[in-house]
Amino acid sequence: MRNAARGRSSRDQGSGEVRSVDLGFDIGWGRRAGSPGRGTGTHSALELHVGRLRYFMDLLETGYRHALQPDPLPPSLRAKRIALGIDVPELDTVPLWSVKRPDGAVAIPFVELIVTQICRTLEATADEAGLSGSAAGEELILARGTLRRVLAQASPGSATAAPDLPRLGDLFLSRDLLEEICGPSGLLPAIAGRCEALLAAEPVRSGH
Repeated sequence: MRNAARGRSSRDQGSGEVRSVDLGFDIGWGRRAGSPGRGTGTHSALELHVGRLRYFMDLLETGYRHALQPDPLPPSLRAKRIALGIDVPELDTVPLWSVKRPDGAVAIPFVELIVTQICRTLEATADEAGLSGSAAGEELILARGTLRRVLAQASPGSATAAPDLPRLGDLFLSRDLLEEICGPSGLLPAIAGRCEALLAAEPVRSGH
Protein backbone atom coordinates (compact mmCIF):
# COMPACT_ATOMS: atom_id res chain seq x y z
CA MET A 1 0.00 0.00 0.00
CA ARG A 2 1.28 3.43 -0.81
CA ASN A 3 0.35 7.05 -0.31
CA ALA A 4 0.08 9.51 -3.17
CA ALA A 5 1.86 12.20 -1.18
CA ARG A 6 1.02 15.37 -3.03
CA GLY A 7 0.81 13.54 -6.33
CA ARG A 8 -2.00 13.55 -8.87
CA SER A 9 -3.61 10.16 -9.28
CA SER A 10 -4.47 8.58 -12.62
CA ARG A 11 -4.72 5.21 -14.33
CA ASP A 12 -2.36 3.96 -17.01
CA GLN A 13 -4.34 3.48 -20.19
CA GLY A 14 -4.90 -0.15 -21.04
CA SER A 15 -3.63 -1.54 -17.77
CA GLY A 16 -6.13 0.00 -15.37
CA GLU A 17 -3.30 0.41 -12.86
CA VAL A 18 -3.38 3.39 -10.57
CA ARG A 19 -0.27 5.53 -10.72
CA SER A 20 0.78 8.76 -9.05
CA VAL A 21 1.79 11.98 -10.79
CA ASP A 22 2.05 15.59 -9.65
CA LEU A 23 -1.04 16.70 -7.72
CA GLY A 24 -0.15 19.58 -5.45
CA PHE A 25 -2.71 18.33 -2.94
CA ASP A 26 -3.67 20.95 -0.39
CA ILE A 27 -4.31 19.45 3.04
CA GLY A 28 -5.85 22.74 4.12
CA TRP A 29 -8.63 22.75 1.52
CA GLY A 30 -11.31 22.28 4.16
CA ARG A 31 -10.71 25.79 5.50
CA ARG A 32 -11.07 27.73 2.27
CA ALA A 33 -13.56 30.53 1.79
CA GLY A 34 -17.07 29.20 1.71
CA SER A 35 -16.20 26.16 3.79
CA PRO A 36 -17.98 25.27 7.05
CA GLY A 37 -16.94 27.23 10.10
CA ARG A 38 -17.15 30.63 8.45
CA GLY A 39 -20.73 30.76 7.33
CA THR A 40 -22.04 32.98 4.54
CA GLY A 41 -24.79 35.49 4.09
CA THR A 42 -27.19 32.79 2.90
CA HIS A 43 -26.01 29.61 4.63
CA SER A 44 -25.44 29.00 8.31
CA ALA A 45 -22.30 27.23 9.46
CA LEU A 46 -24.39 24.22 10.50
CA GLU A 47 -26.00 24.04 7.06
CA LEU A 48 -22.57 24.01 5.42
CA HIS A 49 -21.34 21.31 7.81
CA VAL A 50 -24.34 19.10 7.05
CA GLY A 51 -23.99 19.70 3.30
CA ARG A 52 -20.33 18.73 3.48
CA LEU A 53 -21.18 15.64 5.50
CA ARG A 54 -23.81 14.59 2.98
CA TYR A 55 -21.35 15.07 0.11
CA PHE A 56 -18.70 12.77 1.58
CA MET A 57 -21.31 10.19 2.59
CA ASP A 58 -22.78 10.23 -0.93
CA LEU A 59 -19.30 9.95 -2.42
CA LEU A 60 -18.52 6.84 -0.37
CA GLU A 61 -21.86 5.24 -1.19
CA THR A 62 -21.62 6.08 -4.91
CA GLY A 63 -18.17 4.50 -5.11
CA TYR A 64 -19.44 1.37 -3.37
CA ARG A 65 -22.54 1.02 -5.56
CA HIS A 66 -20.58 1.60 -8.75
CA ALA A 67 -18.07 -1.12 -7.81
CA LEU A 68 -20.94 -3.57 -7.34
CA GLN A 69 -22.79 -2.55 -10.50
CA PRO A 70 -20.45 -0.65 -12.85
CA ASP A 71 -22.07 2.11 -14.88
CA PRO A 72 -20.15 3.96 -17.64
CA LEU A 73 -21.94 7.15 -16.52
CA PRO A 74 -22.21 7.01 -12.73
CA PRO A 75 -23.93 9.89 -10.87
CA SER A 76 -21.64 12.90 -10.67
CA LEU A 77 -21.15 14.82 -7.43
CA ARG A 78 -18.96 17.45 -9.09
CA ALA A 79 -21.51 20.27 -8.88
CA LYS A 80 -22.05 19.60 -5.18
CA ARG A 81 -18.30 19.49 -4.53
CA ILE A 82 -17.77 22.84 -6.24
CA ALA A 83 -20.73 24.42 -4.43
CA LEU A 84 -19.22 23.37 -1.10
CA GLY A 85 -15.83 24.87 -1.98
CA ILE A 86 -14.03 21.51 -1.93
CA ASP A 87 -11.23 22.14 -4.41
CA VAL A 88 -10.12 18.54 -4.92
CA PRO A 89 -11.30 17.56 -8.43
CA GLU A 90 -9.69 14.13 -8.06
CA LEU A 91 -12.64 13.18 -5.87
CA ASP A 92 -14.86 13.32 -8.98
CA THR A 93 -13.18 10.10 -10.18
CA VAL A 94 -14.03 8.05 -7.08
CA PRO A 95 -16.99 6.15 -8.61
CA LEU A 96 -15.17 5.32 -11.85
CA TRP A 97 -12.10 4.01 -10.03
CA SER A 98 -13.94 1.91 -7.44
CA VAL A 99 -13.47 -1.80 -8.11
CA LYS A 100 -14.70 -5.12 -6.74
CA ARG A 101 -12.53 -8.14 -6.06
CA PRO A 102 -13.74 -11.68 -6.91
CA ASP A 103 -14.49 -12.31 -3.23
CA GLY A 104 -16.81 -9.29 -3.16
CA ALA A 105 -14.50 -6.90 -1.31
CA VAL A 106 -14.45 -3.35 -2.68
CA ALA A 107 -11.66 -0.78 -3.10
CA ILE A 108 -12.81 2.86 -3.09
CA PRO A 109 -10.16 5.45 -4.02
CA PHE A 110 -9.30 7.96 -1.29
CA VAL A 111 -11.41 6.01 1.21
CA GLU A 112 -9.19 7.04 4.14
CA LEU A 113 -9.45 10.68 3.16
CA ILE A 114 -13.25 10.43 2.76
CA VAL A 115 -13.75 8.70 6.13
CA THR A 116 -11.42 11.17 7.86
CA GLN A 117 -13.42 14.10 6.48
CA ILE A 118 -16.70 12.49 7.56
CA CYS A 119 -15.32 12.08 11.09
CA ARG A 120 -14.07 15.66 11.26
CA THR A 121 -17.35 17.03 9.92
CA LEU A 122 -19.33 15.02 12.48
CA GLU A 123 -17.21 16.62 15.19
CA ALA A 124 -17.70 20.10 13.72
CA THR A 125 -21.46 19.51 13.40
CA ALA A 126 -21.73 18.46 17.04
CA ASP A 127 -19.76 21.53 18.15
CA GLU A 128 -21.81 23.91 16.01
CA ALA A 129 -25.10 22.43 17.24
CA GLY A 130 -23.97 22.63 20.87
CA LEU A 131 -24.30 18.90 21.45
CA SER A 132 -21.32 18.51 23.78
CA GLY A 133 -22.25 16.21 26.68
CA SER A 134 -25.66 15.32 25.22
CA ALA A 135 -26.93 11.92 24.06
CA ALA A 136 -27.00 13.17 20.46
CA GLY A 137 -23.41 14.35 20.76
CA GLU A 138 -22.35 10.99 22.18
CA GLU A 139 -24.03 9.26 19.23
CA LEU A 140 -21.91 11.23 16.78
CA ILE A 141 -18.75 10.41 18.76
CA LEU A 142 -19.61 6.71 18.63
CA ALA A 143 -20.20 6.95 14.89
CA ARG A 144 -16.73 8.38 14.38
CA GLY A 145 -15.24 5.51 16.39
CA THR A 146 -17.13 2.96 14.29
CA LEU A 147 -15.86 4.47 11.04
CA ARG A 148 -12.26 4.40 12.27
CA ARG A 149 -12.61 0.76 13.32
CA VAL A 150 -13.85 -0.12 9.84
CA LEU A 151 -10.73 1.37 8.30
CA ALA A 152 -8.55 -0.46 10.83
CA GLN A 153 -10.07 -3.77 9.75
CA ALA A 154 -9.42 -2.96 6.10
CA SER A 155 -5.83 -1.87 6.60
CA PRO A 156 -4.14 -2.52 9.97
CA GLY A 157 -1.34 -0.10 9.05
CA SER A 158 -3.64 2.79 8.16
CA ALA A 159 -3.20 4.43 11.56
CA THR A 160 0.38 5.34 10.58
CA ALA A 161 -0.63 6.89 7.25
CA ALA A 162 -1.31 10.60 6.82
CA PRO A 163 -5.13 10.77 6.61
CA ASP A 164 -5.12 14.08 4.71
CA LEU A 165 -3.23 12.62 1.76
CA PRO A 166 -4.93 10.43 -0.87
CA ARG A 167 -4.06 6.78 -0.42
CA LEU A 168 -4.02 4.77 -3.63
CA GLY A 169 -3.68 1.08 -4.30
CA ASP A 170 -5.67 -1.92 -3.24
CA LEU A 171 -7.18 -0.98 0.10
CA PHE A 172 -10.17 -3.32 0.15
CA LEU A 173 -13.16 -3.31 2.48
CA SER A 174 -15.38 -6.36 2.77
CA ARG A 175 -18.91 -6.09 1.42
CA ASP A 176 -20.30 -6.82 4.89
CA LEU A 177 -18.39 -3.87 6.34
CA LEU A 178 -19.54 -1.55 3.59
CA GLU A 179 -23.15 -2.64 3.97
CA GLU A 180 -22.86 -1.92 7.68
CA ILE A 181 -21.71 1.59 6.82
CA CYS A 182 -23.41 2.46 3.50
CA GLY A 183 -26.37 0.07 3.33
CA PRO A 184 -30.00 1.26 3.58
CA SER A 185 -30.01 0.42 7.29
CA GLY A 186 -26.36 1.31 7.77
CA LEU A 187 -24.57 3.80 9.98
CA LEU A 188 -24.18 6.66 7.50
CA PRO A 189 -27.86 6.94 6.46
CA ALA A 190 -28.85 6.93 10.14
CA ILE A 191 -26.31 9.61 11.05
CA ALA A 192 -27.28 11.69 8.01
CA GLY A 193 -30.87 11.60 9.21
CA ARG A 194 -29.84 12.81 12.67
CA CYS A 195 -27.85 15.69 11.20
CA GLU A 196 -30.66 16.69 8.85
CA ALA A 197 -32.97 16.79 11.87
CA LEU A 198 -30.51 19.12 13.63
CA LEU A 199 -30.55 21.37 10.59
CA ALA A 200 -34.35 21.36 10.41
CA ALA A 201 -34.52 22.42 14.06
CA GLU A 202 -31.99 25.23 13.64
CA PRO A 203 -34.49 28.08 12.88
CA VAL A 204 -36.50 27.12 15.96
CA ARG A 205 -33.34 27.06 18.09
CA SER A 206 -32.19 30.43 16.67
CA GLY A 207 -35.54 31.98 17.39
CA HIS A 208 -35.27 31.31 21.13
